[in-house]
Amino acid sequence: MSKFKGPNEDLSTSQPEGKDASPGANVPSPRVLGWEGGDYSLLDYVANGSTSVPREFRSQKPFFRFLKKAGSDPVVVEELRRLRDAVIASTIREKGPGGLIIGIAGSEGGEGSSTIATLLALSFGECFHRKVALFDGRFNMQRFQVLADLLGLSRNSVAINKGLSEVVGYCNEAYPNVYFLRNAGAERSTQFFSDKRLTPFLADLRQHFDFTVINLPPILNDTSTLFAAPHLDRLYLVGEAGKTRMSKIGKSLQAIRQAGGQLNGVILNKQKTPLWSKVFAREFFFG
Repeated sequence: MSKFKGPNEDLSTSQPEGKDASPGANVPSPRVLGWEGGDYSLLDYVANGSTSVPREFRSQKPFFRFLKKAGSDPVVVEELRRLRDAVIASTIREKGPGGLIIGIAGSEGGEGSSTIATLLALSFGECFHRKVALFDGRFNMQRFQVLADLLGLSRNSVAINKGLSEVVGYCNEAYPNVYFLRNAGAERSTQFFSDKRLTPFLADLRQHFDFTVINLPPILNDTSTLFAAPHLDRLYLVGEAGKTRMSKIGKSLQAIRQAGGQLNGVILNKQKTPLWSKVFAREFFFG
């Protein structure tokens, strides 16, 4: 069902040649980019490094602009690390076998769930001795290509089979504990997650990675997330402050429950703190 290739093995024998076959192939090495490894994480690079998007991928500029903005906001990063630590603490208490699979989804789209999923995975990646994966369950190839170029990802990674399709992972050699997974086949999200072979595929992910964050399609606009929900260890719903209605969150919760899944929390994105609140203790305002 699956095969695992270490950080120094090439996948060229199983992948077609071409632009999409080797994302990040023309990117300078991490040392050229100024990375030194050690305590300097990929999350730090997203916040402080260059995020210029090629002209042919200009439709992705808003996403990467907001990714950098959120990644450089100390409040956002602190909250993501708090969520990460809570998830890690729960796994220690549960002492379950295998890794953990965490799903991130919005209600209708546009809430910033892709940004949250990316930053959360990079936050897990700060645990340098744990293997972490970010799986793009929306199969946005342009976004994956830009992300691979920005982070200098190579083809020396991992491949996991799901039936006739294959999910291929990429990593930066300076940070071999963080993998970025994409579907190498022609399946769409609904086809992929509705496949009966999804369960053994997720079992393979748990075997290979300590933490896998899956960026899922919007719950109310795509049934893919509902197919995946019962098989996830954690599922978080992302809402945008001032935009996402409580009725949509309620409908999303109902849909998840009817599918046999469980919602573990709601992440409120783009919440602005009033200026006067800064004179109070932060725990008092958000308590």
